[in-house]
Amino acid sequence: MSAAHGTGRTIQVRPVGWQRTRGFVHSAWRVRVAALIGAVALAAPLAVFGGAVSASAATSYVESAAVSVGNDPTGVAVNATTDTAYVANSSDNTVSVINGATNTVTATVPVGGSPTEVAVNATTDTVYVPDSSDDTVSVISGATNTVTATITVGGGPYGVAVNPATNTVYVVNSGGLTVSVIDGATNTVTTTVPITGTSYEVAVNAVTNTVYVSNYAAGTVTVLDGATNTVTTTVFTGGGGSTYGVAVNAATNTVYVTNQGDFEVWVIDGVTNTVTAEVPISGSNTDAVAVNATTNTVYVTSYPGNTVSVLSPESTPGAPTGVSATAGNGQASVAFSPPASDGGSAITGYTVTATDTTTPGNGGQTATGTGSPLTVTGLTNGDTYTFTVTASNAIGTGAPSQTSNAVTPAKPTTTPVPTPASPVTSSATTSLAATGSDQSLPAALAGLLLIAGAAALGAARLRSRPKKSHIG
Repeated sequence: MSAAHGTGRTIQVRPVGWQRTRGFVHSAWRVRVAALIGAVALAAPLAVFGGAVSASAATSYVESAAVSVGNDPTGVAVNATTDTAYVANSSDNTVSVINGATNTVTATVPVGGSPTEVAVNATTDTVYVPDSSDDTVSVISGATNTVTATITVGGGPYGVAVNPATNTVYVVNSGGLTVSVIDGATNTVTTTVPITGTSYEVAVNAVTNTVYVSNYAAGTVTVLDGATNTVTTTVFTGGGGSTYGVAVNAATNTVYVTNQGDFEVWVIDGVTNTVTAEVPISGSNTDAVAVNATTNTVYVTSYPGNTVSVLSPESTPGAPTGVSATAGNGQASVAFSPPASDGGSAITGYTVTATDTTTPGNGGQTATGTGSPLTVTGLTNGDTYTFTVTASNAIGTGAPSQTSNAVTPAKPTTTPVPTPASPVTSSATTSLAATGSDQSLPAALAGLLLIAGAAALGAARLRSRPKKSHIG
């Protein structure tokens, strides 16, 4: 059973100044815990299906929704199979049906007078609600959300629990100080066990056969061995006292306890019996509590606030996706996309880890940062590397991504620049250099020009000589 709500309470257990009027008030309602557990064990002993289960990694929670229900909700239970929560509204004589996927009320079921707690048999999809002012139990079909039977029990029924393995229902009659044992198949009371003492609510982990009892004034939870009915330890849950509701997730071996004085839910590790988290609730009071063992979602009723607080578990982030590496000189740039889920808590950073597939001993380099891409340095050129990325939040570090593509860092390659060739000197060039010409001329043409020049010079000299007078 994921949540078994047990022995009763009435308005007398409320803090000073709280008042309420309803059709049923019993002055002698308290039930002695040891006798109650003994009676339940005598009627139908719990089966031990296995050893202790490690607590879930999700021990931190955030209030993700507040669902309005009827007036004065006092009890809540969950059918994990259908992801449905049921809330008993004691002043409306109704049960609110909540869709766990949408956190909306999908139906309101009329029941008997002053309904108190709720229990669910997920195997048969049946809901049981004690009607404290009518001395009856309303049986609701989870498939149709209608009352299919009304069972007469003892005086002032309050707490209720179901053993789905045996299809047995236990109802604590706080006014009559008895436990009515009901056959769930026939909806008939098979026996009534007298009890005495004090307690408020009870939850049972059927896997470990452990019983948890909330102690209102002491601010503690008593832990009993269901096989021997002996106290194994007491867990302190807050200086404010007012410990009230209690529920168990048998799948994770986690216990949830409401503290009316501090407006909190305390999370207890069932293996170590220590408080691992304190979750504040926005409502003005914290009453009954239930947990969906499949989704690990917790439901808490706020009595005067007429709401149910939904606590969603926080966890480590999912794995980043789309990891791609690009090689550099002794390094690699690794790009990636954020994970699909941050675990309910903001991602605080990423870590890239290198794996050297050529020489494993050269791997293990890391790089951290708040976003993509990240550059991993210190890699060995010529070795082949792959990379994985993890995301972290306040809860811890999530699972690594899939491996990136393989890359091989290397030094950059350079192409030598050729040296310019020396110019070739020709005879023509030399000759032209001597004449100051930048054009080359054939040697024969140059000779002819020299001869012509010499002839022109000789002719000029002849013309310059003075002529003699001619004497006839």
